[in-house]
Amino acid sequence: MPRYARHLAEHTIVNPFPGIVKLERRLGHAVPVRIGSNEGLAEPASPLVAAFGPALADLARLYPDPYALALREQLATLAGCQPEQVVIDAGADSLILLALRLCVNPGDPVVTTAGSYPTFRYFAEGVGARLVEVPYQPYAQGLRPDWAALVATANAERAAVLYLANPDNPTGYAWPAEVILALRAALNPDTLLLLDEAYVEFIDPAKAPPAGVLPGTLRLRTLSKAYALAGLRVGYALGEASLIAKADQIRPQFALSSWAQAAAQTVLADPAYAPALCQHTLQLREQLSAALLARGRQPFPSSTNFVCLACADSQEAERIQQALLAQGIALHRPPHPAANHLLRITAHPAALSDAVLAALACR
Repeated sequence: MPRYARHLAEHTIVNPFPGIVKLERRLGHAVPVRIGSNEGLAEPASPLVAAFGPALADLARLYPDPYALALREQLATLAGCQPEQVVIDAGADSLILLALRLCVNPGDPVVTTAGSYPTFRYFAEGVGARLVEVPYQPYAQGLRPDWAALVATANAERAAVLYLANPDNPTGYAWPAEVILALRAALNPDTLLLLDEAYVEFIDPAKAPPAGVLPGTLRLRTLSKAYALAGLRVGYALGEASLIAKADQIRPQFALSSWAQAAAQTVLADPAYAPALCQHTLQLREQLSAALLARGRQPFPSSTNFVCLACADSQEAERIQQALLAQGIALHRPPHPAANHLLRITAHPAALSDAVLAALACR
């Protein structure tokens, strides 16, 4: 079991405002009259009504369910686990911070891949962790996280957290289920494996991730990509019930708005929506990869909704990025020195434009 930060290990924190939904479930009946929450009045008519309709205006007026219980139940069904094994926060980024707050004391080592998703480093520095980075592993078709070196480093450092994005951002590489299981088995049991699966819906079925909950692991998921809710910040994590319960004690309870919860429940209730969006995205990704190949570029194989390619050096990557920015076109160049020769391009119709493809063509 992962170790918690010292101030949390033997201390239970009780939420003072568990919300109406928990109260209704405890009572066994509805509580339709809300005069204890000091919420804003419905009248005079909100300008939100004219702009977005009365339903959204009413959701905006009322405090959300702090535990998003109905949404947790939907996500648990989707993930093949129990609701008490799901925690929800304002996007996967907030869940990264939650995991670090949960397990890291100032000065504790945390391990990640040099150049992988930079928000982990951003939050790790913010909680006072000592960041230990492992280089990417070159392979025939590009770069990938070196899972064996990550485990060896984490074990040698007695790391509080090992962060692995799978699929990786920015390289797009995904390790299959057997590697993830081997990684967790080889890792110190008191090290939290923070497994960022933000792009999991785009993985080839042959590389499908392990099912359900893994011991000593928080598996981060999001509705930003495959469900197109990036602006509403809906993230969730899967873990053992005891780990989830501890995380819930320090999570900002009203982080996920009523509107975000309602929108998430709506898209999850449509079983055809996400698969169709993903399939369209995968088609665009393959078209983009083919177009780059035709122009002399060799993109990395991708298990995500983007394509990554390596330039000759960081100067070439920056030149391309700046040339496109001058035309009002933004693509991503990782800020880390280990990865700033890479360019990450979202699979999107605009990426297939003449302007983008001409700028990316090999010279």
